[in-house]
Amino acid sequence: MLLVDGADITQIAENVKFSTPWNNGPGTLTFSYHPDKGRLFGRGMVVTFSFGGANLFYGWLFKVELKRDKISCTCYDQLRYLKAQDTLMRQAEPLDAFLNRVGATLGDRIRLGQVDSTEYPLPKYNFDNKTYLDMLYQSIRDNLTGNGYHYTLRDNFGALDLRDTIDLRLPLIIGDRSLSTEFGYTASIDDDTYNFVKVAKDDKKAGVRDVYVAEDSANIAKWGKLMIYDKVTANLNAAQLQDRANRLLAVKNRETETLKIEAQGDVRALAGSGVRVVLKQASLDMWAVISNATHEFKYDRTSGITQHTMKLELTFGRWY
Repeated sequence: MLLVDGADITQIAENVKFSTPWNNGPGTLTFSYHPDKGRLFGRGMVVTFSFGGANLFYGWLFKVELKRDKISCTCYDQLRYLKAQDTLMRQAEPLDAFLNRVGATLGDRIRLGQVDSTEYPLPKYNFDNKTYLDMLYQSIRDNLTGNGYHYTLRDNFGALDLRDTIDLRLPLIIGDRSLSTEFGYTASIDDDTYNFVKVAKDDKKAGVRDVYVAEDSANIAKWGKLMIYDKVTANLNAAQLQDRANRLLAVKNRETETLKIEAQGDVRALAGSGVRVVLKQASLDMWAVISNATHEFKYDRTSGITQHTMKLELTFGRWY
């Protein structure tokens, strides 16, 4: 069911697509309809979409494009409002506390849902002229580097959830004889792979720059030296800086593996969710996180049946 400002346009809507990225912006709902069949809706109106008994999208109409024979609409969930820019000091506080503070700062149209306790105290950091989304995504990455836990920030039908990504695994297998109709698999050390880490911090009193190193000699011999340099301004001691280097190496010292799959639709498969992938041709039988999900709904007026398909991009190896 597709509702715009309370008006049911399910029967006239065409090309309905619902897309979600993983920690990379708001969820998006797009659709179109013929001008003779429906009115032109105003921007800012509430839009909801549900399918098969599942509530999928709650957001607002942001853009309307009018042509002679078609009206096209683009809608975003509440994460769109977190694209506002500001300057904000993150205190020495956990990720969940920082999210609560950001939500309270924005107020209107930001409603928090299930926010997991993250516990790990993030270091103090000044975000200068950054979007709130960038602040939160950087804080999620800082938390991953700090204690190895990766969190997912996403809208859950009008409630903003912050969840431990491992808890978002689904009882769902995608691949051989299970939903998948086509796939493309890529393994790379070119995108975000590093086997030599330098973490540096300036000691202003001594007038020197302290450097802490973590490396994997076996992978350096295999791949060559792939180095990342991380300059830290936070108030961390020597042990914490070395631990940061070790954790960065643990996260980055592996191939990036991505998989694109076209499949029959499953409304549970949203960005941030974990699924088990089984593809013998690619020698894969492991858990992966959905980094992008696009669901398409095409209504056949002759049969009265809506065909639901999805295109998924999945990432391996870093989300746990």
